[in-house]
Amino acid sequence: MQYINHGENHYIKVALHLMKKTNPFQGVICPTLTPFDIKGNIDFDALQQLIEFFISERVPCLMVGGTTGEGPLLSIEERKQLSKAAVQFAAKRIKVIVHVSCLSTKESLELTEHAQWLGVDGISAITPFFFSYSDDEVYQFYEAIAKTAPEIPLSLYCFPGNAKYEIKGSLLEQIIKNLPNVKAIKSSSPDLIRLHEYVTIAQDDFSVLCGVDALTLPALTLGACGQVSGNSNIFPQPFIKLYESYRCGDLETARSCQVAINNVRAVLKDSIAYFKAASEIQGLPVGNPRLPIQPLNESEIVNLKSEISKLKFS
Repeated sequence: MQYINHGENHYIKVALHLMKKTNPFQGVICPTLTPFDIKGNIDFDALQQLIEFFISERVPCLMVGGTTGEGPLLSIEERKQLSKAAVQFAAKRIKVIVHVSCLSTKESLELTEHAQWLGVDGISAITPFFFSYSDDEVYQFYEAIAKTAPEIPLSLYCFPGNAKYEIKGSLLEQIIKNLPNVKAIKSSSPDLIRLHEYVTIAQDDFSVLCGVDALTLPALTLGACGQVSGNSNIFPQPFIKLYESYRCGDLETARSCQVAINNVRAVLKDSIAYFKAASEIQGLPVGNPRLPIQPLNESEIVNLKSEISKLKFS
């Protein structure tokens, strides 16, 4: 199917329809891979196939342009095109969150304005990255985004391993108090003590999300509201089953799902190159990663096929 341009009026209507949203940051959220064609351009046909796959697997929410989606390697225009296509293909059948952070606040606000124009269900923003920033600078960054799109729920994204900055509890309290459309924080740190601090600070309508798949069940037991999982691009069902089982009080099934998730992680190595190769193996072509991320070589692909064939899900 061709990528269709509905025109500006269509997206204004969608935006108005989706104003005053409920909090979308709960349950299983899939940070969607960005498919590329043989020339390295975004493959919109493949993106549509991915979204149809997520819908068929009952994934409730997807996120575009994030870490797993290679967002920092895309141009601003590509990120706009990706977000617009995702909203179009989702057609309100699955929630869409758009990641908006860039190196500069100016470009981050440009993406935020575009996401608001599209009428997305939510936006996500990793802390300012690469340089070292003070708490006040990080606060001002989030304040600018939140006030640019005051009707769109915003999730903070804490990934100290990549961004060099970890959101402290005191800063989270300040943000929640002053910026009412900030509705979530995603923690991609293995520090469960920090995650529990976030849960303790969180208000009733505020979600704490886990970004470390090995900690999906432990995070839920501490009060997290959902999981943002790169591995769910390939195998969403263990995550959905774990979340549903936990909510129903079936801890035995939830534990077995966590074991299955750990096995998936061991095979896919939490690697974009492995995610993309596995997606191809599973029949959803997404092309190679964008350089400088290198694709798997032939021997690695052969081994990956063998390892995937051994995975068992009950």
